Amino acid sequence: MANIYCDLVEHPEIELDFSQAPQTAAVVRLHPKGKVLNTEFIGPYVRNNAGDIVTVEDRSAWISKDEGRSWQAYPLFKSDEWCAYDNHSLCITQKGTLVLSFPNIADYHFKWVKAHNKPTKNTRLPICVIRSLDGGQSWEAPILIQKGYGAACSTMIQLQSGELVMSAQDLDYEQARHFSLTYVSTDDGLTWQPSNKLDIGGRGHHGGCYEGSLIELNDGRLWLLIRTNQDWFWHAYSSDKGKTWDTVSPGIEASSSPGMLTRLNSGRIMLVFNQLYPQGKSEFKRISGQYSEVEASWFREELSVMFSEDEGVSWTKPTVLAQCKKAWLAYPYVFEQTDGVIWLTTMQSCLKIKFKEQELL
Repeated sequence: MANIYCDLVEHPEIELDFSQAPQTAAVVRLHPKGKVLNTEFIGPYVRNNAGDIVTVEDRSAWISKDEGRSWQAYPLFKSDEWCAYDNHSLCITQKGTLVLSFPNIADYHFKWVKAHNKPTKNTRLPICVIRSLDGGQSWEAPILIQKGYGAACSTMIQLQSGELVMSAQDLDYEQARHFSLTYVSTDDGLTWQPSNKLDIGGRGHHGGCYEGSLIELNDGRLWLLIRTNQDWFWHAYSSDKGKTWDTVSPGIEASSSPGMLTRLNSGRIMLVFNQLYPQGKSEFKRISGQYSEVEASWFREELSVMFSEDEGVSWTKPTVLAQCKKAWLAYPYVFEQTDGVIWLTTMQSCLKIKFKEQELL
């Protein structure tokens, strides 16, 4: 396996902290078919109608006309009351509109009361949407979609029929856990309607279900793959274009970490995720307490990929793309730069690699 190094410093005295990835000087080991991606940003990326690659960071949109080698910045907002948290999503619509959904980290407040194991009422991280009609060079005023505490909205897709659907989450303040939902727009991202809540129970500031990834299946249903602390991604399906969801049930075995579903140009579905345990092992340190009322594996030292050619019914054996001791190779973004050429980046530990689909099949 090829070797690269984390651009991080080791601090062995640091306790596990869920607000940021642990720091480590360990070697990152790549799959032999994986290559280092030399670009500045971690994504997500989309390609606008001019063929340029667009990404967002904080208060700026960045556009590359040379496939990520250089970037030009364009302001997203006109005031400091807005800032896009990393766990956001970008979509290019059939009309050429760029739509960004983001938790507004400029209006963030989080406090969890240990004595009662629940959040304060002013705990908040609102979800907003902003649009660009010129490929990312200028942006309309942000639209508030959800108040509450929505720490992630990492998937937005456009259906074949034209609707936009984005994954979201919120916090049940009384039950002290997260629940999942989606928002649907029928007017190219101007207005949004929420779905029903998806709630699997639990308690803790990482309890419940959240950080879902969306895909449209060939039979017209939508599939929402949801992070939980129960050793599985939970699966929910919608038959009415994301307005309502049902069939919430355990699905693919996984660590307590978000996955990313992507429909590749080949038609295959690709899942990038953190397996429940190190490959070939059957155990890893588990964590409970205020994080979750049940002990959960937070294994993130390996990032894996697998493919499905039958709409998620069966999958190839998981392939480990990258491994780094004590790192959190988690919160993946996927961009198919050209047919079968995949850029894969992670929000945590800032992994940036590329590979060819055919070489992993």
